[in-house]
Amino acid sequence: MAKKLAETESELFQMAMEYLARRDHAEKELRQKLTTKLDKENPDGSKWLDVVIQKLQALGYQSDERYIEMLVRARSERGYGPQFIRQYLQQYQLDSLLIEEYLDPKDRIWNERAFAQLEKKFRQPTRDFKIRQKQQRHLYQRGFSGDNIRWAQARFDESGFLDETDPDDDNDSRFF
Repeated sequence: MAKKLAETESELFQMAMEYLARRDHAEKELRQKLTTKLDKENPDGSKWLDVVIQKLQALGYQSDERYIEMLVRARSERGYGPQFIRQYLQQYQLDSLLIEEYLDPKDRIWNERAFAQLEKKFRQPTRDFKIRQKQQRHLYQRGFSGDNIRWAQARFDESGFLDETDPDDDNDSRFF
């Protein structure tokens, strides 16, 4: 079955609306998808594409700002840090000032998210050097900064070491 190509500007607009009905798209991403729906031999195709994108933006159906907001929220809830998300967004050539507005790496919320990721993945703190390195590597690969990682590990350590008991502790609750 051959792909359906847009024969008119209104058909291209309808195809764009179908994409946007499923989820938000960055302008570049939407352009790429709609370009595949244009007949390469049609000289008006690129003009149609520009008109359709402008019309979608004017009507508020396509917004890079809304796309960034949605993606930052979704990725951060899945445990990714600001550096990972920034790199992901940059592949769509979005406005870097707009990205920075939603991804302030100094925002304390990233510390909390790094801590939550540590709790989720490792359950309890440890003094084992290799496991601590593994924790740091895990957070770094998920896009958290060194400051976020240090803060999260310090807070994780404060939650208590369950793998060791203090020999000087006279109030051993196991016997009460």
